[in-house]
Amino acid sequence: MTGRLAKRYARALFDLARADGTLEATAEELGRAVAAFEEPRLQPLLLSPAIDAGIRLRTCQRVVAALKLSRIVGNTMLLLAERDRLPLLPDLARWFEALLDDAVGRARINIRSAAPLTPAERSELTELARRLTRRGEVVATSDVDADLLGGVVLDVGGTVYDGSVRTKLDRLSKEMAEGGA
Repeated sequence: MTGRLAKRYARALFDLARADGTLEATAEELGRAVAAFEEPRLQPLLLSPAIDAGIRLRTCQRVVAALKLSRIVGNTMLLLAERDRLPLLPDLARWFEALLDDAVGRARINIRSAAPLTPAERSELTELARRLTRRGEVVATSDVDADLLGGVVLDVGGTVYDGSVRTKLDRLSKEMAEGGA
């Protein structure tokens, strides 16, 4: 995640949503807004400086209305549009999600494996992440990466635990090149 400015917007929105008691709903709405604003046919209209600012703002208003966004999310979108900061939206949403995860004691992990995981393997890795993070809830995503050759790479909040065969082979190769055994 990048952008201190996006983080400031996310913090302000988070505070408003917490006061309204709508943290989870706001996160869901932000996800929908990001998806809508990343629509390839809509992006040039909303992000191009060649398009009149008034037209961009009216288009943003129509999108907000069509998505039936809450007052605080809709106002945030319009504020971003007025200030020509709509490109911050994806980062703002990621920061908001990170703030929400911290507030509710949730961790997000990514599991990369050479082959699809069985439900038991996924459950075991999720439980390991739960113990490592000491969080009550763990949300796991997984990807298949054949370049790993075998094993798994577990990314837990930016800390990477690499148990892949590829990494082990690379280490062994390096040790052999250096003359170690």
